[in-house]
Amino acid sequence: MQKSKRLNFLNSFLKLYGVEKIELIKEKVDSISGIAIYDESNPEEIQEFIWHKSENQVPDTELCILIDKIVAKKMHTGDLIHDNKISNLEFKEFNNLKRDKLIELLYDVKIIMIDNGKETDSYFVHS
Repeated sequence: MQKSKRLNFLNSFLKLYGVEKIELIKEKVDSISGIAIYDESNPEEIQEFIWHKSENQVPDTELCILIDKIVAKKMHTGDLIHDNKISNLEFKEFNNLKRDKLIELLYDVKIIMIDNGKETDSYFVHS
């Protein structure tokens, strides 16, 4: 079975927050929910989440390339993206115009955190 595009994207996006692993809870047509595990050796370091997106609404896979490079080059501090550094990055996979559009798309991602069964805070990034 093919891994869902949503789960692939979440694995990439949540690395910005230091998430080591995602345990899938449920995939529905219009959402995906799971548990973000920050430290596999500490069962207390977890956060339940839900992302209200269908498979067809997942951002372009090129956004994962951008996120992975941001994480690898440490061009962020948690949810704070260092725009001034990213604007100097060159990608073999896409041009600078596409990079700039992907950065804007990244700022639009919002994944809801769940605490005690209720939607509370969100995972999102900003500059």
